[in-house]
Formats: sequence, structure tokens, C-alpha cells
Amino acid sequence: MKRSIATNSFESRPVRALNGVVVSELGASEWIGGPGNTFCRQEFFLASLPRAATLRVVADPHSYAITDWQILPSKYPYDNQLLGGSFVKYRVFLNGVLVAAGPFRSLQDGVPLLMECEVAACLRCGPNVIAVHSRGEARGFALALTMEDEEGDCSTIGSSQEWRQREANTVYRSICWERPGLDQFAKGGASPGEYPEHIDGIAYPQGWKEVEFDDSSWSHARGFGLAGDACEISRPPRYQFTRCEPVAVRELGPGNYLVDFGRPVFGGMELSGPAGGGAIELRLAEELQPSGHARYQLRTENCFQELWTFAPDSEPLSHFGTRMFRYAEVVGWHGQFDAARIQAIALGMPFDESRSEFRCSERRLETVWSLCKNTVVHTTADVFTDCLTRERLAYEGDTYVTMLTHFGTEGSPEISRRTLAYLTSHPTWPCEWWQCFIPLFREYLLHSGDYDFVDQHYAFLRDQTTFHRLMVDGLILEFPREIIVDWPAHERDGFEFGAGNAIGNAFAYWDLQSLSEVAGFLGREDEAESFAGQAEVLREGFNRRLYNESTGLYVDSLGSAHSSFHANMYALRFGLVPEDRRDHCLSFIKQRGMGCSVFGAQFLLEMLFMNDAPDHAVALMTSDGERSWLEMIRHGAVATTESWLTNPKQNMSWAHPWGSSPANVIVRHLFGLRPTSPGWKTFDETPSPGGLERGRLRITTPRGPITSSFLRVGDEYQVATETDFGSSEDGSSSETMSRERKEDHSVCTAV
Repeated sequence: MKRSIATNSFESRPVRALNGVVVSELGASEWIGGPGNTFCRQEFFLASLPRAATLRVVADPHSYAITDWQILPSKYPYDNQLLGGSFVKYRVFLNGVLVAAGPFRSLQDGVPLLMECEVAACLRCGPNVIAVHSRGEARGFALALTMEDEEGDCSTIGSSQEWRQREANTVYRSICWERPGLDQFAKGGASPGEYPEHIDGIAYPQGWKEVEFDDSSWSHARGFGLAGDACEISRPPRYQFTRCEPVAVRELGPGNYLVDFGRPVFGGMELSGPAGGGAIELRLAEELQPSGHARYQLRTENCFQELWTFAPDSEPLSHFGTRMFRYAEVVGWHGQFDAARIQAIALGMPFDESRSEFRCSERRLETVWSLCKNTVVHTTADVFTDCLTRERLAYEGDTYVTMLTHFGTEGSPEISRRTLAYLTSHPTWPCEWWQCFIPLFREYLLHSGDYDFVDQHYAFLRDQTTFHRLMVDGLILEFPREIIVDWPAHERDGFEFGAGNAIGNAFAYWDLQSLSEVAGFLGREDEAESFAGQAEVLREGFNRRLYNESTGLYVDSLGSAHSSFHANMYALRFGLVPEDRRDHCLSFIKQRGMGCSVFGAQFLLEMLFMNDAPDHAVALMTSDGERSWLEMIRHGAVATTESWLTNPKQNMSWAHPWGSSPANVIVRHLFGLRPTSPGWKTFDETPSPGGLERGRLRITTPRGPITSSFLRVGDEYQVATETDFGSSEDGSSSETMSRERKEDHSVCTAV
């Protein structure tokens, strides 16, 4: 049925602050749709095209499930970890074009999050249609399409009970009645915040997202009140959509095809069914079984196995929710199958890959850089997560690695800011993860220059994330949270736990140093001096009480005779080791090779560069041994994996950005490009080539691009650094800088 609805004029109202969130005026828009899967649509007519059009959408806030992974004090009431309900709650189409999906997790649980996007390019003169697939928990969604004409007058199309709605749980079914074996619980779940999607294409309303679809049999939308709630306004960016074509299609047997997308995909499938229709089984996987079939029962205890039924000559069917996969396997296909019938649609944050580039004389290091960069390109959602397969959870320790890699390869600070804001109200349980908060905010401030944001959270950092007040005679004897040393547990090198834990105290020293620096940047000079003094007290106590004179190494805890890899590696990394003890500790670490986890490798590589062992660091990054990034690639990885080997950690994921440390280490240490004052106002630029013949790196900071290069000439390196920071925020003139020098690792002479 064709229905042309005239738009209504209204006065656009500004957004205003209200108790830490905002009130956004959506005109007379109503919450519609309600719980479960619904299709909602509204047609409208435009006599002329607007010069601007903004779509604003809110949806039910995310709920959470499984509370046993988070140990929090009582002031944090949301002791939850995994998303329940649905990770994606709406997909909005304008004239058949997908323009919005979301929402993000709100920073304050229970508060709706409003997202905005510009959609003028999708509008047409004449009839138009907004179509929304909603998966609500209570009220569903609300939206307003605001259009401004050439004279500046505004009109809006808002969600209301005048819209048409169809219940869609019979189309997107969480249970497969035809083949109950697909739904056996022992196979695993569909991912946090997801349901299985057994799609009934026979019942699917063909063409419902296009204009002039006959919706006369649909009911009026269910209304749940005006959308006048206080909500959070999402800062840019928003999810972007990428259509991923197969890189290979292989026939495994009659009607059985394996599709390889050659990259990690966070999203879903779009599939045009057999011409004659029929049911097919769709399997998604991160890896292959030895037989060559998709391992759809993932190591992470997910199961991606669904039944999709197609009508003859039907339009493509697609997932509503999101999965993490590389491979798709189609079983039971009838007729001809080709790559044009199948695509993956990935959701992710905008990532401009042209903002960084690395080349060097060692091809293996270039390969490792690409693996690490691709990992953050394809695994970044609304916040930095440990992985998007099993947990979809922001962890402080994981974020330290991922944020540094993101800064080094893309440079935009928005996702880092949102992740840090989210973590302050959703902190996690490990002691060292809490102790990563201060270094995280320090690095964010240095990169972004965002003083206000860091100052806003300074009291939280000072009062809750460093445990120096528990110090007794120069050491913290007992920590209020569980120290994990390394993860998985088999990576701990036999660490002996006890009072005065060396790992917790090493992190506490790092915190005090970092907090002193942050306090200084914020103009809190007295506090900066106090924290620096307390750091020295801890450093003295650490060396007096945890150093074993007979072995020349640091022990794991008071009374322990065991000196683990980690106790000595972290002592060196955080600068606790005096000069006369350094060489012996460093020799101990170097003899052990890659003696820590994929996560611990971040600190090991940093430590080696910081202690004049760049050759050893480069050797580890370019190794093809079992505990290496090249070994990941040899096993088929297209992103960094959760652990070095599959056997010790059977439940590992194949797209885990906490393994991406080489990319940020190449930037920050191999080329020595690190900000030394907030916003890159000043920065280090001293490379440590680690025996490489040549190298060239280009990165993009919030101030502009930096290009650095080195070339070995005899026993020395010629080094050049160029910046083009453009006009500064205070309106000063453009700054272009070029430096060339020769260095022998001890003397750098500017020319």
C-alpha cells in the first residue's frame, strides 16, 4: 500500500546537559517496536531534496549477564561482564540502504544512547521510506529524521504509532524446529549478546525496505511513550559498514562450499539463495578443521551453525546480529553456486589505513607489522575489547596494548577516550589491570592533549587505582585484588605467590611514577612531588627486600627463593633495577627467549629497547619459532591470536588484539617516536634500529603526520625526521620541521 506522509515542521532544540547525561529533543518521536524482532517502516514524500538531513536514533540500553568475571567494591553496582539481550538492537535502512546500526554500550548502564548520522545522500525527490529491523528488550527504538531546506527551515519524520509494524520472531528464529540437532546447548552459544538466527526466507517480507511495498496487512506500530528520556549522546565516530568479497571459494562436496574472506569479519553474512529456493545450513568459523571444513564449534565455545530457508528467486537474506569469523561454509546447496552470491558485511570503527606506513630491510618484520595493524583494523568495536568472539569485554590490560597500537597505526583518539570512560564505570578484576589505569590515562593525555578528560578522572586514578597507601617498610605486602602475573596461567614461569608480590609492587612503582607525571601535567605540582617521593621509597624497598644477593636476581615474593622471568622482566621494564645489577638481570631474561605470554610480550619488547637490547627485541619480533607472530601466520592467522600455541590454551580466539604489540613497539621504540608532553607538543625521535639496514615509518598524530627514516652507512646510521603539523589550535603559523643526523646509538648530532 502506498502512503505518502507529509512532514511536520518543528523548531530544532539544542541538546542540554542533565546530571552527567543529556536530554535530546526528538520532537514528538515515540518508542515503538517493543521486545523481540520487529520490522517497522514509514513512507514519506519529498517535493525537493533538503540541503542537510540528520538521523537520530535511540534504542533500549544494553543489558548484561554473567556476573562472575568481575570483582568490584560496592560503589560499582554494575558488577557485570557479558552482554545479554542483543549486541545490535537496530539496523536502519533509508530507501533500502543500510545507514545505521547500533547502539554502542552506554557509559552509564540503563541510559539510552543516541546516535546521529548524516543521510541526505540517501534521500530522493518523491516517495521515500525508512525501514527499521529492531531487536528490542522493552520499548524497542525511537528515531527522528530532521531535514533542513535551503531557507533553513526544518521538518522531521519521527517514529510513532502511525508507522507500520510486523512481528519478525517467526522470520529470525532462535530455535531451529526442523533440525533440532543444530541447537544442542553443548555446542556453545552464538556469542555474548547474540541469538542463533535460523532465518525463514519463506516468511520474510520481500522488498519491505523499499518504497511502495504493500504493508496493508501490517499492524500499526506498538507505542511505548514519547522518547523524552535523558540519554547519552555518542561522540563520533559511528559504526561503518564494509562489504567483504570472498578471496576464495572451494567446493568440498556436492552442494558443500567453503568461502574464505581472507580477513577477520565482525558482522554477518548476506547470501542470495538458490534460484529454486530451499534450505541450506550456514556455518561460520575462525579456523578450519583438519578435514578442510569450517570449525563452526569454535575453541571459544561459540557455535555458528544456522538454517536459512529461501523462497524461489528471493532477495538476499542477512544476519541481524554479529559474529566473528573468517570462513563461511554452505551445506545443502541446490544448483549453481558462485562467489557473487555471498558476501560478509562487517561492522567496525572507521580506520584510515593510509595514516600509517612501515617499510624496512627485513621482510619478516614488515609481515608482522601488517598482521598487528590488520588486527586493530578489524577488531575495534564501540570500545577496545579482548576479543569480539567470546567476551566482547573491555579489559584495562588488553586496552594498554590495543590503544598503543591504535595510536601508532591510525592515531585518532576517539575510541581510546570512549574505552577509558567506559572502563572507569566497568572496571575488571585483576590487580594489574587496575594498575594499568594510570598508565592508560597518561598515554592518552600525551597522545591527545585532552587535559579536561584526564582531569575529570584524576581523583579516580589517585584514590582507587594505586595501592601505595598499603606500603609497609617500602613494599606493599598484600594487594586488595588478585594478581595474575600472566595469562594463561601456564605462562607464569612457576611464579611463587606470597606477601610482597614482586609483580604487584613493580606495577605500583610504575603507577606512582606515571601519576606523578600526570599530576605535573595537570598543574598539581605538590602531588606530583609527593608521588615521585613515594615511588623512590618503594624502589628502595623493592631492591632491599626482594633482591637475592647470591643469585643477582629478584625473587617473586618475600621469603621466596624463586626468581621468575616476570619478576625480573617487570623490574627492568619499570626502571626498578640499579645500573650495577642491570646487566645480570638482562642476561637472565635474554637467555629465556619469549618467556611470557602474547600479552606479556608488550612489556618484554619495551624492556629490551629501554635497556639497550634492540637487536634481541628485533630478533624476537622476527622469529619463526613456536612462540612467535610468524608462527601465528604459518597456522593461518589473519589477526594476532590469544596465545602462542593452540594446545596449552584450547579455548583461544583467533582475533585477539592484545597480541599486537610489535606494531606499537616499532613506532615507539624501534623508531623512538613518543610524545613527551601532552598532544605531541614535544616528542622523542631517537631510533634504535636493532641491526636493521634501513627503515621508514610514517604515522599520523593529532597534530599531523610524522615521517622518520634511518639508513645504515658503515658503522653509523643516517636518521631523518620530518613533521608537517599544520596550523596549531591557537592559530600560530604552520610548523614544518626536518632533521637529519648521524648516530652511533650513543651520540646524535643535529644537522
